[in-house]
Amino acid sequence: MNDTVTIKGTKSGIILVLDGDTPFEELKGEIAAKFQEASGFLGSSNMGLIVRGRKLSESEERQVIDIINDNSSLKIVCIIDEEADIEKRFAYAVSNATQEDKREVTQVEGDDIEQPVLSSNNNALIYKGNLRSGQDISCEQNVVILGDVKPGANVVSYGSIFILGELRGNAFAGAGGDRNAVIMSLKLDPLQVRIADAIAISQDADADKGPKLRIRRKKSGMSVDEPEVAYICDGHIVKTSYGPGFLRQYNNK
Repeated sequence: MNDTVTIKGTKSGIILVLDGDTPFEELKGEIAAKFQEASGFLGSSNMGLIVRGRKLSESEERQVIDIINDNSSLKIVCIIDEEADIEKRFAYAVSNATQEDKREVTQVEGDDIEQPVLSSNNNALIYKGNLRSGQDISCEQNVVILGDVKPGANVVSYGSIFILGELRGNAFAGAGGDRNAVIMSLKLDPLQVRIADAIAISQDADADKGPKLRIRRKKSGMSVDEPEVAYICDGHIVKTSYGPGFLRQYNNK
């Protein structure tokens, strides 16, 4: 096999180096073969991707992501800017949006799905609508989602994630290494949550898939309908009620 395609894994994502002279159609087969060959040691997790060696069009980027997802156990959730610090940034270019910027998010599935608008300021990115299977959001800011995150959807943030709905998909907060980041939802029942370098899966998931999300008991008299929050405690991701008790503990860190 030639060296027109090389891959390297880092703690932040995957570096894919492509030969600048080889036709893209030929590279696609090489990419598939490389990721099939490396699937064992690359593992299965959500990853960012940085491409070097040639500039890809938006269509070519989508094809590369599909090839990787189809030929490995990885889930590529974003393409990282080549000039970014690959060990600290795990985000799309939407992180550069100013307070006046607005950007549409292309829906992956469903012809009748509206295209919600992302609005941004210096501290948070706001997504209006449900995030459905196959849809991803990745950014450096805190994220506020005004809707549900369905199974098969992914949210990745350099900061914290606040979901004013149910979280049933995957969420990754503190993607740049911030262990103080949190994931809050009106109902927190994720497939997988990750905060910085800590990871946990649903209590209902198979035992051999990874550490389970730990649940901290609610105090008597607390409403079962209170929002819930996941955060790192003693090196593990813990789920508890988002209320005065949590805030006192969190703010005293």
